[in-house]
Amino acid sequence: MMTTKEMRDAMERVKTKEILDVQCDLCHGMNFSKLHEWPVGDFWNPASIPLSVYQCMCCELVFLHPVPSPEQLPGGGDWWKQRPEYRRMRWWKKFWEPTRYALFGTPHTRMIKATSRICPGGSLLDIGCGTGELLDVAKKYYECHGLEPSPVAAEVARQKIGGEIVESTLENATFSKLFDIVTLFSVIEHVTSPTAALSKVYSFIKPGGIVVLQTPKYGGPACKLHGRGWKGFRHGYHTFLFSGKTLSALMEKTGFDVLSFPKRDRPLDDILILWGRKKE
Repeated sequence: MMTTKEMRDAMERVKTKEILDVQCDLCHGMNFSKLHEWPVGDFWNPASIPLSVYQCMCCELVFLHPVPSPEQLPGGGDWWKQRPEYRRMRWWKKFWEPTRYALFGTPHTRMIKATSRICPGGSLLDIGCGTGELLDVAKKYYECHGLEPSPVAAEVARQKIGGEIVESTLENATFSKLFDIVTLFSVIEHVTSPTAALSKVYSFIKPGGIVVLQTPKYGGPACKLHGRGWKGFRHGYHTFLFSGKTLSALMEKTGFDVLSFPKRDRPLDDILILWGRKKE
C-alpha cells in the first residue's frame, strides 16, 4: 500500500504527464513527466536550443530530449573542447580532494581494487578510456585495452599504458577477442541508447565475465540539493541519468546479473557504481 507521500507524488506526475515523439529506451513507455527545462541563454544551458529532461512515468528512467546536435553545442560538441566546468566550493575541494585521495585512493583506484576482489586477473577493456587514467591503475592487475573515439586522447593513453587502444565509437567497435572485464567509467550517460550500448558491451565479454558501470547518481544528495543546477545533468552532454533502480533494470534487461557485492549505491552516494556478471 502506498504512503501518503507516494500517492501525492504519483498524482503530481499524472498532472504533469507529457507525451513525446519517443519511446522510453528502457521500458518502451510513452508517458513522461518533465523534470526541468533550461531556455537558450540560461546559465546552465550551453546549447543553442532549449534543453529539457524528462522522466518515464513507468520505469523512472531520466533522459534529455531533444538531444542537441554537435553543431548546437560549443566546440562542435567535442568533449575535449567544452566550456570549463563550473565547480562549487572550489577552495574546499582544492584542499579536500588531495587529502581524500591520499587517505582512500582516487575513484579509479577504488573501482579497480573493488573489481579485483571478484576478478583478480585477466583482460580488461575500458570503453571511453580517454587519456588512460583508469587503465594506468588497472595495468597492475590486468592485461589492458582501451576504446576511445578521440585520436588525441587515444594517443596519450597509448603512451601511458603501452597497450592496445582502438580508435572508434562503441557503435562501430569490433574486437578479435573477448574480455574478462569491461569498464564504462562515466560513459553510459552519454550514449544515444543505453540498451543498445550495453547489449554491444555484452558481446565483448566472456561468459562469466564482469561489466562495471560508473555514472552520476540521479536522486543522490547533490541532485536533490541543487535541482536544475545539479552538475550531474552536464547540461546538453548527458543524455540519460540513472538511479540504482534504473541502472539495475538496464543491466538485467541486457543479460547481466547485478552483483550484490561490490556495489556503490548507498543513500548518501552521489556516484553510482554497479557490477554485473554475464551469465555462463
